Amino acid sequence: MKFTTPLAWFEIVTQDFDRAISFYQSAFNIEFTRCDNEHMKMAIFPYEKEQVGGALVYSPCYKDHKPGASTTIIYLNTASVTKQLEIINNLGAKTIFPITSIGENGYIAGFEDSEGNQVGLWSQNP
Repeated sequence: MKFTTPLAWFEIVTQDFDRAISFYQSAFNIEFTRCDNEHMKMAIFPYEKEQVGGALVYSPCYKDHKPGASTTIIYLNTASVTKQLEIINNLGAKTIFPITSIGENGYIAGFEDSEGNQVGLWSQNP
C-alpha cells in the first residue's frame, strides 16, 4: 500500500457537541455538514473529495472519554498560525504550546479547545 498522505481522517471527540461546533465554526469561519444517525453525531469539516477529512464526533461510546493531554494531537492547516491562535484564544481556548518554527517546514502551535482536547495548528508562514 502506498500513502499519498499519512493522515486519512481525524475525529475530535466532544462532550458538548453544540459547544464544539460553535467553537470551531467561529474559530475557522467554516460551516459543518451534519451527519447524525442513531449511533453518533458528526459535524464534518469542509474538505475536497479525495483529500484528508475529519469531523467533530459525539457518541455514547465516547461518554467516558476524558479529553486532555493523553489524546492524539492532529494539526489543522491555516494561513497564519499567529492570526489563527489569536482568534482561538479570543474564543476562550488556551495555548498549550507557543508558535514554534519548524524550519523550512513552517510553523506550529497548540491549543486546548472547548472540549479539553489538544489540537495543533500548522502553516507555512507565521
